[in-house]
Amino acid sequence: MKALSGETGAAKRLAVGTVAGVAAVSLLGACSTVTKQQAAAVVNGHVIRLSDVAETAKQLRAANLDFSEEIVVTALIAAPLLHETVAASGSWKPDATYANVVNAMPGATDTTKTFVSTVALLQSAQMTSADVAQYRTDLKQARISVNPRFGSFVPSDQGPVYFSLGQQAPDWIAAAPASK
Repeated sequence: MKALSGETGAAKRLAVGTVAGVAAVSLLGACSTVTKQQAAAVVNGHVIRLSDVAETAKQLRAANLDFSEEIVVTALIAAPLLHETVAASGSWKPDATYANVVNAMPGATDTTKTFVSTVALLQSAQMTSADVAQYRTDLKQARISVNPRFGSFVPSDQGPVYFSLGQQAPDWIAAAPASK
C-alpha cells in the first residue's frame, strides 16, 4: 500500500510540476506578446517602446523641435548601429550641438538624448566612408521589426540612414505602361 501512495505522490508532484511549467511558459509568452504590442520597433532584440517614442516627440515639441513620431522611430532604429560604428572608430563624440539641444530640454529622457545624439551625429557629417560601410553592413545584418503603425522597414541606397519606414509596393503590382 505504501508503494502505491508513494507512486501517487510522485505522480501528483509530476502533474503539479507540469502544470506550473506550462503556466510559466504561457505567462512568459504573454509578456513577450505584450512587449511586442508596446513596441514601436525592435532592433536586434532591443525594444523601442511606443511610450518612449511618444514622450520623446512630446519633449522635442516642447523645445520647439518639430519631429514626427515616424522620424523619432527612424532615428532610434539607426541609433544603436550608428553609435556602435562611431564608438569603434572614434570618429564622433557628442558635440556642442548635442549639448545645446539637451540643455534646452530639462528632464530629457534617455530615449530623447539618444534621438538627439543620433540626429547630431548624422548632421555632423563626421562619419568616414569606412564608418558608413560598416554601418551599412551592420544594418543589413540587423534583425529589425517595425510596428505596422509606422509602416515597414524598407532598405534604401540613400543616406543618411539607408532605410525608410513606409509601405513597400507588393511585388505583384506592376507600373502602368506609359501612354502614347
